[in-house]
Amino acid sequence: MSEPLSETLARLEERIAEARLDRAEILDVRALSARTSLTEGEIQALLTEGARPPADDIEGRIRRRVRTLHETRLAANGRKRADVCKEVAGALSISPEWARQLLLGKKMPNVPDLTALAAYFGVEQGTGFFTDPAPIVLNRELRRLLEELGVAEEGPLVRFATRHGVVTLALRGRRLTPRGQEALAVMLEGLLSVGEEAER
Repeated sequence: MSEPLSETLARLEERIAEARLDRAEILDVRALSARTSLTEGEIQALLTEGARPPADDIEGRIRRRVRTLHETRLAANGRKRADVCKEVAGALSISPEWARQLLLGKKMPNVPDLTALAAYFGVEQGTGFFTDPAPIVLNRELRRLLEELGVAEEGPLVRFATRHGVVTLALRGRRLTPRGQEALAVMLEGLLSVGEEAER
């Protein structure tokens, strides 16, 4: 189970302080809004300790996020709304007018349409991007930021280091996948066990 938003935020604040980073740049509300399709107000409330975003209903949440994602993408790539509506209509096998209503947040997409919209927009989280509660959505994005800032989740290397009292591991700027970490941890365990046998 992943850590709650408050813990992720605390770790991020700690990293920002340690590295003397610009908090306003890292926790840029407008940029976070564009990446999550949460409103700036929701993000601001969640970033303020103890504050909670206003309660919302699932249908309103989905319609709002579809609209926000659509508008963010339109602004980013400068495409015409009519062209996107035609493409979405083709992808979802619906009329361009119905696609327009969905993209404007005026109509509620059904599950197959929501799945197709996630695929059309290339949303990594699938339908969860539209349906997950705001704290989960923001937490997912902040965890991604932590990874970008070099704060790794507790993986095989961290567990290895903790078990053997290793203070630091210098990987010389290299980033290892979880599989790479596991392979390195197994190799280091093997080297240590050979050393222990030789001492006996």
